[in-house]
Amino acid sequence: MQYQELLQNLLSQKYRKPILTNGDYKTRKTAALLDTDNGTLFNVSADFLFYFKDKNDNVWLTIPKELIINGKIYYPKPGDSFTIHGTTHYFTTKETVIEMAYSYFKQFENPHYGIERVTNGMYFFENSGDKTDKYFVVFQKFKSCIHPQIEAYISSN
Repeated sequence: MQYQELLQNLLSQKYRKPILTNGDYKTRKTAALLDTDNGTLFNVSADFLFYFKDKNDNVWLTIPKELIINGKIYYPKPGDSFTIHGTTHYFTTKETVIEMAYSYFKQFENPHYGIERVTNGMYFFENSGDKTDKYFVVFQKFKSCIHPQIEAYISSN
């Protein structure tokens, strides 16, 4: 899968908790995914800067034209890294950053988002004198191991 497809897939999914999404990649080309349990973060800004931080505060990001640290100008290359305030930053390609984010966040995709649950059941009516009681029983179908001739069973437990 090409990186643009992978990025679209990553940012268009609906995720389960603890993942929060922010931004609008389709119109603003800026978005973020955050794991609120451990701080893992993926961020894309202006479709230019791609940033992935893991739970151990390691950061992988795309290569800027220049980087200013303590008044000095650096021109990072792929594979370069630096550590500041306990966080190690690794410079790499956007394809690598997107693949890392995709491989982490895909485990939180919600495959059931938008699926409507339909419950099958039956209504039973009981007449007792001048009163009628109405019961709804959920219909659960299964194959019996002991009695193979039984196709389905209704339980009101």
